Amino acid sequence: MQKLSIWLLLALFAWNAHAPSAAMPSVCLLQDAPQQCGEFCLTALSPMLDHIARHEGEWTSSVLQANATEARLARIETLQTAMNIRQKVLQEGFPKDIVARLDRLESQQAALLRILSKFDRKIVAPKFELIGSRFFYIEDETRRNWTSAGSACRQMGTQLATIRSAEELAALRAKLNKERHYWLDITDLEKEGDFRISASGKRPNFLKWRAGQPNNFSGNQHCVDLLDGLMYDNKCESLSYFICQSDDDSLD
Repeated sequence: MQKLSIWLLLALFAWNAHAPSAAMPSVCLLQDAPQQCGEFCLTALSPMLDHIARHEGEWTSSVLQANATEARLARIETLQTAMNIRQKVLQEGFPKDIVARLDRLESQQAALLRILSKFDRKIVAPKFELIGSRFFYIEDETRRNWTSAGSACRQMGTQLATIRSAEELAALRAKLNKERHYWLDITDLEKEGDFRISASGKRPNFLKWRAGQPNNFSGNQHCVDLLDGLMYDNKCESLSYFICQSDDDSLD
């Protein structure tokens, strides 16, 4: 609004500068406006400036009202869109409990996949044999470190073995070379002394340590192997034979 006042003032100065002196003897001629324009010029502009001052608040208020109206219209449009969507859903007959139904279906699907996974593991591993109540593969030809042994089992769609009971240990022991070490899927790499199944992160259901084990000799024995029916903690980099199991501990 101040800019408008300045432009009006300059326009009046320019008009006075070009008007003939004889035609308007009572108007100050502005050849040097800053020096010449005195009380008379200000008096002449006073009504216009008063008018601008009186209406400036009204014009500002009008702009604010227009902005507020636009915001209200935007909110109304958003509400109308939401109502239209709701109406469409009701007209097309979507059930109100559709989210709950989808959750139940996803849960049932996950359970079915777990069952199929266990079943598939038992029928796609031709090298595996039934020992006790589960299927195992015993690698007696190639020695690997603990990480590589786990990878070899996963390449067959299985995992390194864990032992779940004394009966299962006895059944496996009868199949193993008593002078060889066999890797199991048990480690305390995450936290010293807290032995977990690598595939699931759970604690093993069954452990049978040799006397004095685990001892973490040299401070770097964090992977578990089996020798003649007893468990040892050993260096994960050591080379040993290994046992794979067909079922997945992470699904139990």
